[in-house]
Amino acid sequence: MPSTASESDAGVQQRVRSAIKTLGVGGFAGFTSCVILQPFDLLKTRMQQEHGYLRDFPESRTQRLKRNFRQVIQVDGWRGLWRGTVPTIVRNVPGVAAYFYTINELRWLVAVWQVPLLSVHGATQVATSQKSSKLARLSTTGNLLTGAAARVAIGFFLNPITMVKARYESSHYARTAYPSIASSLRAIYQEAGFSGFFRGFSATALRDAPYAGLYLAVYEQTKQSLGRLTLQDRSGNAWVVSASGLTAGTLATIFTQPFDILKTRMQTTPSSMLNMPAEKIGIVAMTRHVLATDGIGAFADGLGLRCARKAASGMIAWTIFEFGNRWYSS
Repeated sequence: MPSTASESDAGVQQRVRSAIKTLGVGGFAGFTSCVILQPFDLLKTRMQQEHGYLRDFPESRTQRLKRNFRQVIQVDGWRGLWRGTVPTIVRNVPGVAAYFYTINELRWLVAVWQVPLLSVHGATQVATSQKSSKLARLSTTGNLLTGAAARVAIGFFLNPITMVKARYESSHYARTAYPSIASSLRAIYQEAGFSGFFRGFSATALRDAPYAGLYLAVYEQTKQSLGRLTLQDRSGNAWVVSASGLTAGTLATIFTQPFDILKTRMQTTPSSMLNMPAEKIGIVAMTRHVLATDGIGAFADGLGLRCARKAASGMIAWTIFEFGNRWYSS
């Protein structure tokens, strides 16, 4: 009996250390990617917020990107490219840490419980040992569902900060109107009440659920395939991990692009520009507005920037997560 109790205590301590490790490495991964890649987010938001440019101005997307870049530099200097970094850090550092922790624990539970259609037979030992940085191995369906569930849950709780981030990056709102995160949250509440904090969440969920599910499924499948090709451990090869993250990020981004446009428009377009109350700005109304003002081509706005940002972010985050866990465990 004492031996059993001792083993149980050791197992609990191991799980606690694993949770702290996962949160710490995930938070560092989120911080690194959001600081390095913030200019991509800002320029993407500036392009996606524009109304009528595809219809009224003969500019290519490359010309629009250059124009927005010049405008940011002229108004705010080079530092202006990092406008919105603070709310990005506030959202992404705990968000990425919580996502990695949630996905790690959720996959571990699914693997241990051997959920039909989601688990892989024989992967329980990998999930239970927690001695390496490997995620518990699941089926493709398991990858899709656990990735989607974790991403949407985290996105819901962080949507108020996502709203602030979008307003910081948008040129529709003056810097003086949002001098701090606290004042930004107050302004959003005064504009649309409590529901204003969750404007755009419907589009965010429709973007994040398939994005996270597809990303995790493609990431794991690519990592296994490349690992077999290189005849090396799929989680111990930097090239395999980075290439898998790059591939997964690009494919998932392209598939979910229309919902990213709707999310940006919903969160950055003043109600006065839409001629409707703030509480009426929903995903259906915004879809109609985008089609009426810019046509279906608007759903490709910022796709290149988003692909570059998401692919690079995924590559950075998952490389740090995989090797951070590996280093910490050694």
